[in-house]
Amino acid sequence: MTPRNKNVEPLDRERIVEAAMAIIDDEGLEALSMRRLGAALGVNPMAAYYHVPNKAALYDLVLEAIMANVDTSAVATEGPLTERLKQAARAYRAAILAHPRAIPVLASRSLRTAAALRPVEPILGILFEAGLTATETVTAIDSFAQYILGVCVGYYHQTVDHETNPQREFEQLDPHEFPNVSRMLAEGRYAGAEAEFEFGLDAFVRGLLSGPRYPLEVTS
Repeated sequence: MTPRNKNVEPLDRERIVEAAMAIIDDEGLEALSMRRLGAALGVNPMAAYYHVPNKAALYDLVLEAIMANVDTSAVATEGPLTERLKQAARAYRAAILAHPRAIPVLASRSLRTAAALRPVEPILGILFEAGLTATETVTAIDSFAQYILGVCVGYYHQTVDHETNPQREFEQLDPHEFPNVSRMLAEGRYAGAEAEFEFGLDAFVRGLLSGPRYPLEVTS
């Protein structure tokens, strides 16, 4: 048996997650592999498998690490429900954008563990306090998460993935076929990521918490 290097800190999940997040932040998600992880930790890649059985499990830990940074302590426990839900949305978005290169992991996985669901609990409390039924809350929390994640995916494509500027394609559109698109491009101006997020968030929250909601029918 090969003796363990005495200068190497004992391996545990916390160290593995820290190393994985550092690789993603510095080099991108595509650089993360068990071999690369082992090199960053200074251990044989097989050693990591003792704590994390496969890459899917590693991605789950990355998701949990991001969700653990959702600071719900900033969400008020009293006051208008609309503002409290907005505060929760901002906290969720901030945690995601702290690691933009990990966004594809969040976009491809669901929240299933206690660690990942912990920051969701107070958000559900707001929705129940607003009078939503359990079925409405299922739809509301899914829509809430999808809006925020969708905004963050757009940020990822613009800043991390370096999506090409579509201006040239827009210029080739026939204004007679696309009069509304042409008007929007000619007269409209980009308000910025923050303004767009707040604009959509306000519309979402007001629509969800104010007035009658769309009737849901549960299908068998």
